[in-house]
Amino acid sequence: MDEILKMLSELGLMPVDWVSASKFAELTGIAQNKLNHRRSHWPQDVVWTKQDGNIYYSLKGYNQWLSEQAQKRSQKACGLEVGLSKSTSTMPSEPTVSPCHTHRLRKVSVQPLKLEVS
Repeated sequence: MDEILKMLSELGLMPVDWVSASKFAELTGIAQNKLNHRRSHWPQDVVWTKQDGNIYYSLKGYNQWLSEQAQKRSQKACGLEVGLSKSTSTMPSEPTVSPCHTHRLRKVSVQPLKLEVS
């Protein structure tokens, strides 16, 4: 049974979503004794939930959360953070005019060189 779960997990398929802490630790490679600390960073009822005094972890929720975190880090590394580029000004915006001018290239006619020997 464990081999089947492992193969399905490698293919990205999860026949079971909510699992115990020990099974979650086994499938994700996160040490079970570190789950309590990490749980404080994960959204409740998405990655973990408490039911009848027991804590359960969602493999689907964890994968979703992890993918979102990777996307955020990637956007931050590329300078694409939405929060940084959003304007907070209430003034109407006007086009900006730069005092710098880019010189245009001029076409030059090609003339043959004449070499004289003295």
